Amino acid sequence: MSQLPLSGPRLMVFTNHRGRLVRDGPRRKVVEHVVLLQMEEDMTDEQEKDMLDHLYSLQYHYRGILAVSLGRVVERMPEGVTHAFFQRFPSFEALEQYMDHPARLQVAEKYINPYCKGRIVADFEAEVEDDLEPLFRRGERFQQGIEHVVLIKVREGAILDGTEGMIEAFNALPQQIGPSVIVQLTAGTNLSDRNKGYTHGVLVRVPSEEALTTFSKHPAYVRVFTEKVLPISSGLLSADFLVDPVTKSSPL
Repeated sequence: MSQLPLSGPRLMVFTNHRGRLVRDGPRRKVVEHVVLLQMEEDMTDEQEKDMLDHLYSLQYHYRGILAVSLGRVVERMPEGVTHAFFQRFPSFEALEQYMDHPARLQVAEKYINPYCKGRIVADFEAEVEDDLEPLFRRGERFQQGIEHVVLIKVREGAILDGTEGMIEAFNALPQQIGPSVIVQLTAGTNLSDRNKGYTHGVLVRVPSEEALTTFSKHPAYVRVFTEKVLPISSGLLSADFLVDPVTKSSPL
């Protein structure tokens, strides 16, 4: 994988004539790969640990993975989602190569498929700060926390301005709510062919349960949902998962 330029001026934020937040600073496009799994109820603790450990270890076998988080969902949702994992890639090409990689195929065949009743996938392009910690999700801020996933079904016929405005509104939330609540937020159009009808995805890392509660009740977030999401959506799915501590070795 080519060397990534990781330096640049500080990120500046200001509002344009429409009152929308505009970023001015170094940012890098990435591809977010989010998978929500519905695993068998009788999956043992050992089988669960093997699955999570081997999923985490894939970053040591395919160097195109920039960041990883995974874990058990905090509360089972109507879709029956029990586990979730997230991986970040530098491009859709890197994601496609990963999907065909022998290590990924081995992990899926041995540790996921035998116990999996269903899955929902979100693959979307987003932007993050072009610096080591936010790009690779390294450093103290990312050592623990909760991932908050929101999948949205936008109604057929919704105008493009509406969907673009929704994504723009989500992307403005970190500046409106603050870094003590939102560690990182990415959002975009879901291009996965395994999306189960969910057209857009949002991934929010928060540092704690208290921060998640603050985020979900914050007026800025509520305003995005009431003004941008609900008028154009036909379905929603959210899932929260703790970032589980897993082995740092490579068990494959």
